[in-house]
Amino acid sequence: MVAQLLLEAANLMFIGMVAVFAFLLLLVFVVQLISKIMQRYFPVKIADKAVRIDAGSNGPSPAVIAAISSAIHQYRKQQ
Repeated sequence: MVAQLLLEAANLMFIGMVAVFAFLLLLVFVVQLISKIMQRYFPVKIADKAVRIDAGSNGPSPAVIAAISSAIHQYRKQQ
């Protein structure tokens, strides 16, 4: 009786693991397919990437740096 229950449990475990593996494999293929479709019909322009990189490399303005420095100075003065 115990051996039969263990065999049934192993069978259910195997079926469950195969089902999860199949689902994950299907998910990987679907994501790759969607990625290829998006790249084909909606390509990323190289100029857009260059503009975003240049816009973010300027850093904070001097006014922001002055405000942060002032806040740090006041905080340290209180302690």
